[in-house]
Amino acid sequence: GQHFLSMEYVDGEDLSSLLRRIGRLPRDKATQIALELCAGVRAAHDQGILHRDISPDNILINSQFHPVLIDFGAAREEATKQSRVLSALRVVKDGYSPQEFYIAGSEQSPSSDLYALAASFYHLIHKDVPPNSQARLAAIASSEPDPYLPLAGRFPEYEDAFLAALDKALAVLPKDRLQSAQAWIDMIDGTHGNVTPLKVAAPAAGAATAPAEPSAPKSKMPLLLGSAAVVALLVGVGVMTMTGG
Repeated sequence: GQHFLSMEYVDGEDLSSLLRRIGRLPRDKATQIALELCAGVRAAHDQGILHRDISPDNILINSQFHPVLIDFGAAREEATKQSRVLSALRVVKDGYSPQEFYIAGSEQSPSSDLYALAASFYHLIHKDVPPNSQARLAAIASSEPDPYLPLAGRFPEYEDAFLAALDKALAVLPKDRLQSAQAWIDMIDGTHGNVTPLKVAAPAAGAATAPAEPSAPKSKMPLLLGSAAVVALLVGVGVMTMTGG
């Protein structure tokens, strides 16, 4: 009559604690973590799941300095479909949440998760959260300047492509953001805009999607590690769903 949930033990600390302890991450480490997390988020989105609660306290850094994205409690299946309108359940974190998270029943997409992930890295670089997305939207609606100042060009210790990807993902309007985690990976790798998208038939139910690899990737190992971490978590989500958790 007892029910148990088995979860991976991550020997490390969350990104919030790490930032308080060491400050900014070096360029190479920040880029590595970003690529691995993008691969993990891509794995979730390929399964039709939005995380909807990405923030530094939900990103664990293990003892090998690889990130693990946790807490899929706010996730919604099939949420990546363009026509889907989500339920009234909302998780809002000022600074990290895109403006559509503040509106009950709003349409959300992979770009919503990417906004929150980019906001987490903005905090990593700027040592503060981005301006509230609702305030940004209100400023734009009133024909006032967006209070968000782009990162590109202001932090020479980081690569321009890395910062430009964050700025793009942090656009207020969903249509102006990066639309997929793969596009973010391509942009960091310098292949954004130079890849011809492939038309692939929709996979059968339950089948994993194999996204096109960016041309001349720097390393496949971080992508595999990130994907494996999130796939393990998705199994846990499935167990919770099947047991009514």
